[in-house]
Amino acid sequence: MFREFLVESNLRFEQLATAKIELKNYILIIDEINRANLSSVLGELIYSLEYRGESLGGMYEIDGDNKLVLPPNLYIIGTMNTADRSVGHIDYAIRRRFAFVDVLPKDLSAEQGVKFDGKLFKIVSSLFISNYDEYQANNTATLQRAETLSEEFEPEDVWLGHSYFIDKSDEKGSIAIRLKYEIIPILEEYIKDGVLKASAKEKIIDLKQYMA
Repeated sequence: MFREFLVESNLRFEQLATAKIELKNYILIIDEINRANLSSVLGELIYSLEYRGESLGGMYEIDGDNKLVLPPNLYIIGTMNTADRSVGHIDYAIRRRFAFVDVLPKDLSAEQGVKFDGKLFKIVSSLFISNYDEYQANNTATLQRAETLSEEFEPEDVWLGHSYFIDKSDEKGSIAIRLKYEIIPILEEYIKDGVLKASAKEKIIDLKQYMA
């Protein structure tokens, strides 16, 4: 692609190297990055993450050609779902090349242009945390485990995200459909897997009447 850019721009590499070019920033988003074997997927790109803009040789180099260069204006963002225990963790060699930011569920009722069921979100959240109001008022507050959450799990790892409670459809009853076919089934699965205690069943039964 870089070679094609030079041809289209009628430039030689030497000209480009001495020219002052304002680079646009590009973002590559890899959703659920931990679902793959990253060592195999990224390959030699792992090393390029530490040497931005530098030409690196590798096993596919032929007569000094086919070197790998990761541009300094390319930013890579990977998302991870900590609640999904069926996927592997990222090993330390890859982890140390990324910065990690926790994104916890939050009430989006105050966001303009977003139809959010804050009441339902609070009810479901109470299955995971006991200090919901405190956390929403101050999101730096330490999450307190709800009595219905197993001691083996941290709330931030299994708490249902806010995207479940966003009404993306103009059709009446769309949240009720999501509650019936998405939210309640995963909560019931949490009980089977031991994430939620059996005492959560009563609250889930109450949820079934929420949109009635």
